[in-house]
Amino acid sequence: MKLHIVSGFLGSGKTTAIIMAARSLMSRGKTVGVITNDQGKYLVDTAFFKLDDIPTVEVTGGCFCCNYDDLDARLDQLIETAHPDVIFAESVGSCADIVATVVKPLMQLRPQGLSQQSFSVFSDIRLLQMRLAEEELPFSDNVIYIFDKQIEEAGLLVINKKDLIPRPEADAVFNLAREKFPKKTILLQSSLISDDIHTWLYMLETNQLPADESNIEIDYRRYGEGEAQLAWLDAVVCVSVPEKKGQGFVRKLVEQIALVAERNNAAIGHLKFLIKGSAQEIKVSIPTIRDSRWKEEIPFLDGTQFVVSINARIEMEACLLQDQIRQILQELTKDTDVTISVSDIDYFHPKFPNPTHRIS
Repeated sequence: MKLHIVSGFLGSGKTTAIIMAARSLMSRGKTVGVITNDQGKYLVDTAFFKLDDIPTVEVTGGCFCCNYDDLDARLDQLIETAHPDVIFAESVGSCADIVATVVKPLMQLRPQGLSQQSFSVFSDIRLLQMRLAEEELPFSDNVIYIFDKQIEEAGLLVINKKDLIPRPEADAVFNLAREKFPKKTILLQSSLISDDIHTWLYMLETNQLPADESNIEIDYRRYGEGEAQLAWLDAVVCVSVPEKKGQGFVRKLVEQIALVAERNNAAIGHLKFLIKGSAQEIKVSIPTIRDSRWKEEIPFLDGTQFVVSINARIEMEACLLQDQIRQILQELTKDTDVTISVSDIDYFHPKFPNPTHRIS
């Protein structure tokens, strides 16, 4: 069995890449499983994988490194129930130091059953472009520290979303990254392009992490403070709207929640929504660098009853984020034809990282 660990900052496109890779592998007769990971619950990504009939299990309530035993148990669960040829393990986007706390422990403490292991780190090309050009990123210094450490520990760095900037700019980012990181294997890709996914898969299957890979030096105080500056909010909202009004209402809901960050001058790690109707399930993602294309992800919605799952990761106070989202929902119900009920909501700042193992 092959295990591919996929890391990278919030909104870097890890989920889409894994889904496209899984589809490619399944078309060749391979069985694929996925382990998702997050500090919170009600994960949109888990539901998104299951839409493609990909066996998926979760490690929640913290990152892989701080929940190593749970990761180990979920691996066993997936192997026993799905018998996969390949497993993708997608780490939460605020996690760093994965080589020392996840990759090496798996190699040394669980060598049986793993015929091959790989480790990829994804980066949104627009954030990396800004960082390489020494431009100001929208996050605070401690959050940027996490981003930098993720890039630093990448043996295989995937510069993703190349389709979102002009090709000459994308090539320039790729060339500058190769110049700055000469010891890394670097790919430039869009996860929406099949040939790019096939190239990434080839790299996963032929480039194992060297056993003597050096750990990064990391200041856990700064790392922990960076995570603590990010607010996590997970909610499940039940919505009733008039016939043929679903698309317009959901677009308004997503837009209003995205504006919370703008009004508070707060950076979005990511905003993810899963909209479930009577015959449709739609995922909408808004990463750090926003554009209006997310609206195209919301088609005409049949029916009048919808369940909307919300995963918000924004650099602001969690209580304030929760208050403002509740206020948005209340404002939207002023339309007498609309009914909204919050079936569950959870909001918090991540706990200080405390890895189960750290192997040198």
